[in-house]
Formats: sequence, structure tokens, C-alpha cells
Amino acid sequence: MGVYVYFMNNLSNFSERLKELLFDNDITPEQLATAIDVARSTVYRWTAAPMQITRANLIAVSNYFKCSIEYLTGRSFDTRELKPKDCPPFALHIHAVMKEKGFTTYSLRKVSRFDGSYFRKWEAGEEPGLPLLIELAKLFDCTLDYLVGRED
Repeated sequence: MGVYVYFMNNLSNFSERLKELLFDNDITPEQLATAIDVARSTVYRWTAAPMQITRANLIAVSNYFKCSIEYLTGRSFDTRELKPKDCPPFALHIHAVMKEKGFTTYSLRKVSRFDGSYFRKWEAGEEPGLPLLIELAKLFDCTLDYLVGRED
């Protein structure tokens, strides 16, 4: 399966899982939008078709529903409830994960498409989207929740 198809499937899984969570919890897109401080149209777009969602919004949605990001993206069927958690800034946490997994910036650049521009953007506060997070989780052989700092 091509990388693009794989990522689109995960975005589609996110859309479907979000619709399921909204329905099962009798929550409207408007209520979710208000609760996580995004535009109502953003939540409608997330449910209508696969689209980019940032790390910050993934965390906000998973905290709201008290589920894992793995569950939210369809990568897991584990429905155990997780406590909402504030996550560290991505630029700080990615370096800790890299160190733990035995990667340097140089070695990560050698085995992936993550050049220095990604790190500069993250250090400037830009949030990676779901496709990049999935790619990193695969490279580090970890869950999305671990990658973003929601689980230890």
C-alpha cells in the first residue's frame, strides 16, 4: 500500500471514528467545537471527509472523549478511558523520544524525509499533522499517544 493511501486511510478512519464518538456520546459538532475551541466548520470538515488535523487538535479531541489518539485514528480498538492530559510542546518532546529511541537528528534525517526544516518549524511552534505523526510513530515503533506525550 502506498504511503499516500496509508495516510488517507488513517484520515478516513479519524473521520469515521469521530462521527462514531459524537453519535455514541450524543454530542453535536457544535458542542465539540465549543469545548475544544475550534470553529464549528472545522469539526464539520473533520467529519465530512478526510482532512489534515494537527497534533494539538488530536490531543484536544482525544482529551474531550477521554480516548487514546490510537483509538481516535482507528489504529486501535482499545476503548479504555484515558484521563485528559496536557502534553509538552512537540519540539521538546520529539527530542526526548528521539533520544530514548536512539535517534539523533542526523540519523533521523538519514532514514526519513525529515530534514532540518521540520525541526525548525516545530521549534517555532508549528504543530505536525496526523500524517507526519503517523510516519514518526512508525519510525520510532511507538504509539501516537506516546509520541505526543499523552502516555509514558
